[in-house]
Amino acid sequence: MTVKGKATRATPIGVLRHYWRVADGKWWHLALPMGLILGASAFEGASFSLLIPLKDAVVENSFDFLEESRAFGWILRLVPEGLAPSWRDAYLVLCLAVLMILGRVGKLGLQYVSRIVVTARNERYRVKVGKETFGRVLTFGRQYFDRQAIGSIDAEIGWSSSVLGLLIAAQELFRYVVSLLVKAAVMMAISVPLSIAFLVTLPLVQRLVAVVNRAVKRISEEGVEADRQIRAQILDLLGAIPLVKAYSQEKKAAEMYEKVLRQGESVTVRRERVIGIRYPIEEITILLAMLLVQGVFIYATGEFRPSDLAVLGAFLIVLQQALRDYKLISRFSVRVFEELPRLEAVAGLFSDEGKFIVPSGEKTFGGLEHGIEVRKLHFSYAQAPEALRDLNATIPAGKVTAIVGSSGAGKTTFVDLLARFYDCEPGTILLDGTDIREYSLPSLHARMAIVSQDVWLLNRSLRDNLTFGLERTLPDKELVRALSDVALDEFLEDLPGGLDTEVGDRGVRLSGGQRQRIALARALLRDPDIVILDEATSALDSVIEQAVADAIKRRLTGHTLIVIAHRLSTIRDADLILVFEGGRIVERGTWGELIERGGAFHELYRAQAEKDTPVGSHAPRPA
Repeated sequence: MTVKGKATRATPIGVLRHYWRVADGKWWHLALPMGLILGASAFEGASFSLLIPLKDAVVENSFDFLEESRAFGWILRLVPEGLAPSWRDAYLVLCLAVLMILGRVGKLGLQYVSRIVVTARNERYRVKVGKETFGRVLTFGRQYFDRQAIGSIDAEIGWSSSVLGLLIAAQELFRYVVSLLVKAAVMMAISVPLSIAFLVTLPLVQRLVAVVNRAVKRISEEGVEADRQIRAQILDLLGAIPLVKAYSQEKKAAEMYEKVLRQGESVTVRRERVIGIRYPIEEITILLAMLLVQGVFIYATGEFRPSDLAVLGAFLIVLQQALRDYKLISRFSVRVFEELPRLEAVAGLFSDEGKFIVPSGEKTFGGLEHGIEVRKLHFSYAQAPEALRDLNATIPAGKVTAIVGSSGAGKTTFVDLLARFYDCEPGTILLDGTDIREYSLPSLHARMAIVSQDVWLLNRSLRDNLTFGLERTLPDKELVRALSDVALDEFLEDLPGGLDTEVGDRGVRLSGGQRQRIALARALLRDPDIVILDEATSALDSVIEQAVADAIKRRLTGHTLIVIAHRLSTIRDADLILVFEGGRIVERGTWGELIERGGAFHELYRAQAEKDTPVGSHAPRPA
């Protein structure tokens, strides 16, 4: 995977850099929020620093000390001339309270602006990162999707937001670290001994926190796997609703889902148990240290002065806010450890290993003129025996080639290789003498249409499904004509919304035959050079099947048609029939030649004729 010519390393750091390029990140995207955070912290520091003259006023029982104060002497300039001396102290207290409130207002205002800026930035990043991750997954080969649960893939795509989670956590850590440093400076100004005790206590607390963080990371890794299983289970069960209903297994399905939810429950409870004990340990340890130091200080001086209470009170006010910052620092550091396993899972998406990516060539496929040549083609699925062995064949252009054979003979695998759903060895499949791997996938698929017995429809309108993949806009009359060719004109008239009627998830609102005919109409609209029909009329009755077959012949005359057929009667007029058995082509020829030869095709025909014969009658002789 590359962006602007730069390869992506399949590591968390490599993926972070890649996403930064994808999101078109700028230095000021980070600098602006950080600047706003620093400004908010400055307002907060100024507000809290005003506790110092208030504390000193309580100790001195007067504001006279301000006359000699370098840091706070400016406060006396707030006193208007002519104010009675008896009112001066009360006025100054009021002024300090107003200034502290204004400091808080300034802080909150800048935090609001920062939140708006960060939200706009993050949502823009989220869209670009999500698109890039989804696009990356779409480049994987069919074998990857054959081997992976859809729920697991869905979960990993969603985890791309862990990048934003890390960015948010890092930014919040910066915010609260700066805020904590500001409060630490104020606490130092209030009481050096208590501040030193606070700082000395932090390493001890951090040791305890490190132990908790390791436990959180370990549990979060288990949570990642639990998320995968939950997503896989729910999509698997929802995708098999007809099966569940057919066997009245609603209770069993709910129990299966409950089982994976229990795994997630166990992980969440253990995580909260570890995190929940962390904050009390931190806060209690720090407060005990403060009380111990204050007690030692009183004991050392041999007396308790009211001023000590004022110092302790002011210190605890700031400390309370500082502990909140410290708690949030702990929370966001935990979030970093929670997001790292997800980021590692996302990094795995950017490794080509196990993705079975089908490479796209550089040449543009302009159409088939002479034919498709297959030379010594071998293919096997991952961790499975060979599906195709030593295949050699020539499929002429502009003709109808039928492929027949028993189940598991390799028919669908063969046409999937022609469609480049799977990669083949170089030089084994040639289009007009050119290796199929040299053609770009978009140009090849633009000249090709595939219709299988497993129809792929989107949960969108009939119009959207018919025109999916088309680069040109088609008028409604062409869509109606294509539907008419596959005997769906009456069906269209009965639809309440016509072409704009929603077909449901995977076309669930349609019958199997209707779904297949919509897929056939979609193929006809593409006007492709190569058409692959894999049991494309298996859900149709014989009358409709014949009408559809006539329309296909009429619309696709002169096109290269490759047909996998179960009902052999539908391929009687094929120009070439390839007979597959055990991953090999064991016979080839026309209908008459193969019947006369009396080999594998003759056996298939006779077996099907006997199967179709009513009980008590005699099977017809092969013609």
